[in-house]
Amino acid sequence: MDDDTQVIPQPEPQGGQKQPPRTWVVVAITLGAVLVLGGVLAAGFAFGRSSGDDAPTAPSASQGSAPSSDAPAEQEGASGGLDECLVGTWRTTEHTETVDTEQGKFTISDVKRTLEITEDGTETVTYDGTPATLALEAAGGEAIFEGTVTYDVSTSGDTMSFVLGEVDGSLTVRLADGKESEQELQPGSGPVQYTCSEDSFTQTATGYKSVMERVE
Repeated sequence: MDDDTQVIPQPEPQGGQKQPPRTWVVVAITLGAVLVLGGVLAAGFAFGRSSGDDAPTAPSASQGSAPSSDAPAEQEGASGGLDECLVGTWRTTEHTETVDTEQGKFTISDVKRTLEITEDGTETVTYDGTPATLALEAAGGEAIFEGTVTYDVSTSGDTMSFVLGEVDGSLTVRLADGKESEQELQPGSGPVQYTCSEDSFTQTATGYKSVMERVE
């Protein structure tokens, strides 16, 4: 080799060849991020959004923190009256919500819960632990919601507003390959559109729809 030849050293591999990410870890992190979106599933409605948002805001999974709470329901509290049609006990018959994250799109469907709404505007949401279907671009599995969440609710026109009360619950993510992750339920609150009749109650928001039937 000539003395003038320049040798460019190559970096040493760090810990061997780079391994692909473990799917179940990515999924668990994603769900952790989605849990703390303003209002994921916790009150039977989807995403806490400011009134000017066109779509739900998903935080980075690496951040693991909720977006800023701009929703009027979070800052000012539920105000005004309550549609008398909503008073009673409701059981979910159809539920689907989809959210985009940095790890891709996923959908949670068939969440089973009971909503009890009283005349004074108190809503109690009870999850009975029935597995919901979890579909992700990288994997599939179940999401098991258990526990109760309370809210103060009010209505104005076709909009429901919520103020978060007490939370006592958990979310367990169980993938098809048996991997499992559990964490505390961390609900938020945000307004939704609704329709109500004698026997049916529907909530909608961007990427979200939940249909309930009256139990009593």
